Amino acid sequence: MEKQAHVLEGRSEGRTFNQGMNNGSRVRKEIRSCKHPACNKKFEGSPTSLYCIDHRTRKSRAERFVPKEAPKPEDSNLVIEPDEIQPIQKTMCCSLPECKRDYTFTIYPDHNIYPMYCELHRTEYKRRHFQKMAAAGRKPASGQAESFEKWSDYEMQFEEYALSQPHLVPFPAKKPRGSVH
Repeated sequence: MEKQAHVLEGRSEGRTFNQGMNNGSRVRKEIRSCKHPACNKKFEGSPTSLYCIDHRTRKSRAERFVPKEAPKPEDSNLVIEPDEIQPIQKTMCCSLPECKRDYTFTIYPDHNIYPMYCELHRTEYKRRHFQKMAAAGRKPASGQAESFEKWSDYEMQFEEYALSQPHLVPFPAKKPRGSVH
């Protein structure tokens, strides 16, 4: 008997309790430790319960209400203090390791924040995807961006002209119901 009690101490306690009116449903209870930071209080609960009675309500878990710190623009952009009065074209290499693609941008006298990455890696998702593909030894498909070209000045002027024209309706407006021809 003493030997069995010692064996039971070594493993986690699991007991079954009859609940309800002898309908056969059983709930397994275990001795668990609270997952709230700096609590670790032992309590009796189901295998899926995480918090003790003191920390079960959302109000008592204050860490859920800690506001996330917004990312700073300097984390993923270049900060350049312009010393010229006129806009300057600048060409740089992408800051993503293994990319080595050059990109061009214009430095304006009233702006300080400029892109750190080429057009293919401007978003966080695209940078992570590129690094994942490079780590796997595969080359990411970048053919789409190479086939994309910026519009020429003529095309930009044509678009501006087309948008400035009045909107013509190809069909006459409908007559209201109940009107006689």
